[in-house]
Amino acid sequence: MVKRRDLIEKLERIEYLLEYLSREIETIKRVLGIGGGVFTLLESGIETYKAATSEYKRIISFENTIRSMKMDSISKEILRILAYMGPMNITQITMELKKRRGKASRLTTTQKLKKLVNMGIVIEELRGREKIYHYKANTQHEDKLRKH
Repeated sequence: MVKRRDLIEKLERIEYLLEYLSREIETIKRVLGIGGGVFTLLESGIETYKAATSEYKRIISFENTIRSMKMDSISKEILRILAYMGPMNITQITMELKKRRGKASRLTTTQKLKKLVNMGIVIEELRGREKIYHYKANTQHEDKLRKH
């Protein structure tokens, strides 16, 4: 099994190589005095891989943070749902929890969300009569949570 640290190192190596490849393509274009065509395709592919690599590193970092937090498994799962799926209302969060855990109650979800809002890692936004919840990515809060 690959360790997270090894994954991060491999992703950083991939990022370095993609950046190197980008510079080499620029040099070739400049020396040959041409652009477009296959170069555009290559550059587009490199940018796509850079974005994917960066996102994968963010996910690994987020999962490390979640695992180190001193909180219950339902709250951690709510954070994952909001971080990966984006803003949701209470019904959507409860339904997603039910899919992932087999059972979930609106009352428990509401209680856990209130606690996460009070901790400052989830934002509650009022849209008309509906409350929408967002994960607030903030390393200060994540550092605080690891200590609790």
